[in-house]
Amino acid sequence: MHDQPFGQRILSWAGRPAQADRFVALGGIRLPAEPDPAALRQALDALVARHPVLGEGPVPLRTVDDVWAAAAAGRYPPDARCLLWAYLAGTELLLVAHHDVSDPWSMRLLVREVLKPGSGPAPAYYHQRAATHPPHRVTRFKPFWTRMLTDVPALAPGTGGELGTAEIRAPSGITQERAGAVARAVRSTPFVVLFTAFARALGPLHQNETVVPVLTHGRRRSDWDTVGLYMNVLPVRLGPPTVGAVHHAFAEAYANEIPFPLLLDAVPQADALFAEGGPSLAQFEVIQVPDGAGVEPLTVPPGLGLGGPVLPVNGLAFWLEPAASGNYTACVRYRRSYQDTEMRALIRRFVDRWEEIDAHATRA
Repeated sequence: MHDQPFGQRILSWAGRPAQADRFVALGGIRLPAEPDPAALRQALDALVARHPVLGEGPVPLRTVDDVWAAAAAGRYPPDARCLLWAYLAGTELLLVAHHDVSDPWSMRLLVREVLKPGSGPAPAYYHQRAATHPPHRVTRFKPFWTRMLTDVPALAPGTGGELGTAEIRAPSGITQERAGAVARAVRSTPFVVLFTAFARALGPLHQNETVVPVLTHGRRRSDWDTVGLYMNVLPVRLGPPTVGAVHHAFAEAYANEIPFPLLLDAVPQADALFAEGGPSLAQFEVIQVPDGAGVEPLTVPPGLGLGGPVLPVNGLAFWLEPAASGNYTACVRYRRSYQDTEMRALIRRFVDRWEEIDAHATRA
């Protein structure tokens, strides 16, 4: 197989005991009009040519009656020549990739490229060949990350001893429109106010501060659009979970961002965060709709046995997934050392903390 992204190194342990051939990332959209299969096939093959980590084309494109049923019935051997598949049912397009090479951010980048094909080769996966990132960029930001990622407090370990992961999905009642209104009221962004609610919800699981790796699909990095598991991770160190403090912490991390594989090479503390047995982490992300008028995301059906869209690393992964109604579904995938009751309480605390932020913004 071709050049592999950093995230494969995690997979030997992060997903246990899940079956490797069922670990896939999901990204689906409802197109404004039914596409021409020949043109779609051409776009998919161009995508694989631009991102050789996806394996060797052509991309299997299957026309089906139900994209989710087809995906659930599929078997995707890890040694397949192409690690990307596509299902088409009318205007519904579902991309399925082996989790070795993708995650939700990557899938949405791939969807965007299918809708509006990218030009030229994708950036290299490793800094030795990444001409867009000269050494002085890493040298300049290395002191910041060394300071931020030293002595990272761990989350409380949970109360169970079981192996493997589990997932909970619950409607949150939070709308994208309201998140935008609250963000404007507090002079921040929708992502930051939702991130603040999550930071507050984590309270019982940590002491004074923690590091939360965020995966923000909307970030614009013209010089780093390489796909692959965890390619878009940005570690953010959080102290007091006020909107202002979280906004500052996120903005500071973003301003000093180094593409994640380069960060791991340059800062041993960063690599240790994602090593097996490292500090427990709580990932956070807000899944966004790909650019394009009239494009609507497909919501993953509950219980679909495809591994889920996020892998928790030493802890839990929390994400908000937009539904067609405009409401967010709150989702958490967690190590079974955390009990189901603990994680349901986390979701309830998140919604409660969001309502507190919303009420404060309304009063202001």
